Amino acid sequence: MAQPDTSDYKIGVSSGSMIALGSLSTAVTDPKSTYSPYSREQKLVSGLVRGIGFPIATWQWGIITRAERDALRAYCPGKSAAVYIRTKTMDSSDSYHTYSATMVWPTQEEERDTQRRIGLKITFQALVLIS
Repeated sequence: MAQPDTSDYKIGVSSGSMIALGSLSTAVTDPKSTYSPYSREQKLVSGLVRGIGFPIATWQWGIITRAERDALRAYCPGKSAAVYIRTKTMDSSDSYHTYSATMVWPTQEEERDTQRRIGLKITFQALVLIS
C-alpha cells in the first residue's frame, strides 16, 4: 500500500503524473543525490574552466530492496527512458526542482545480495527545468 506523499524526490512519465518515491506502489526510500548544472568541463586557453552541456543528476542507494529496484525499473524498462523528476539541486538553499530528463539505467551489472541490490546509481541526463 502506498504511503503518504512525504518525499520531495518524485518521478513520473509526465509532469502531471509525478509521484513521490515513498508513495510508489512499493515505497522507495529517498536516495542520496547529486546535481551538476553542466555535464562536461572545457578548459579555456586563459586557464579558466567553462561548464558546458545539459545539467545532470544522479540518485544512489547504498542498499535497496529488489522490490524498490523493480518499482524504479518500471520507469526505465530499457537502457534509457524519458521521464520527469523532482530532485534536489546543489544551490545554496538545497531546493528541489522539476525537470524533464533522460533516465539512464546503470551500465555495469547490478551487485546482488539476497533480496537486495547494493550500490544502485541511476543517472538523469539532459535535464530541462520545468519548475
